[in-house]
Amino acid sequence: MNLPDFSNDGALNRLREEMGADLVPWVSEISQLAGGGIDVLPEEIDFGPGGTLIYKGRTVAIYIRDQRMSSDDPELLCKFHVADCSTLKAMRSAGRYERYVVTTRTDGKFIVNFLNRGGSRVERKLYVCKNCLSLLNYKNYRYCDPGTKSEIRNKFSLKAFFEKYGSLITKKPIHTDITAPINKYPPNWNQIARRYKEDRSRKCEICYFDLGDEERKRFLHVHHKNGLKYDNDPENLLALCIGCHADQPQHQHLKSRPDYEEYSRLRGWRF
Repeated sequence: MNLPDFSNDGALNRLREEMGADLVPWVSEISQLAGGGIDVLPEEIDFGPGGTLIYKGRTVAIYIRDQRMSSDDPELLCKFHVADCSTLKAMRSAGRYERYVVTTRTDGKFIVNFLNRGGSRVERKLYVCKNCLSLLNYKNYRYCDPGTKSEIRNKFSLKAFFEKYGSLITKKPIHTDITAPINKYPPNWNQIARRYKEDRSRKCEICYFDLGDEERKRFLHVHHKNGLKYDNDPENLLALCIGCHADQPQHQHLKSRPDYEEYSRLRGWRF
C-alpha cells in the first residue's frame, strides 16, 4: 500500500509558496519498505504476538543487506528474519543488531550489497531463518521431520506470511481503561470450551496428539490467542495439549503444575 503523494495538491502548494518553503521530493516510506528495505534503529522494532516483528504498525522482515560473501548461493548468504528468534537476540547481545534493515517486499528477492565486490548492488533470493520458523512454529515446523522442515523453509512465502500475520499488526486499542471489559471467562466458558474441543476431535491443534479418551481429556486446554478471555470467537481459540499450551507466550507457569508432569510422563518426555 502506497501513501498518497500530496506534492501536486494545489492548495498545499499555494500554502507552501506563501511560506517560502521549497518543494522537497516525496517518497513514501512504505514504498521504500516494499522496494528494497530501509535502515532502522533497533529500538524502532516492536514485537507482535508470538514474537513477530513490527515496524510502524506493519508486520515486517529484517535482514542484513550489506554482506561480505564469496558466493551467491542463498545457502551461504545471511538469512532473513520474521520473528525475534535466538539469532536476533544473540546479535543484540553482541552489539551487531544495527546491521539489519527492514523490508515488506513479498516477491522473495532481497537487495544485497556485496561489500567485497566494490559494493555491487544485486537482487538475491534469501532463505528464512530456521530459528524464526521454530519460534513461531510456522506450519507446525517444530514437530516435523527434517525433510518436511526443509520443504517448509524452501517454500516459505513472505506474501503468505504477511497475509497470515497481518491481523497481528499493532494498532491503537479500541478500548480505554474505562470502557475495556474485564478480562475474565464468561459464565458459560466450560460449555464453550467443551464444544470447541469436540469440534476439533479432541486433538491438539499444534502437535495433533489425540486426547479423546476419558483418562487424557483433562490434558486438553482451550487457549485464547490474543490473551482476552472474553473474546471467544473461534478464530481466537486453539485446542492445545498442556505441553503446547505451556509453550505459548506468558504460559510458562503451566510447567509447574502436577498435570504437566503427568502429561510429560505420558508423552515420554524427560521431566
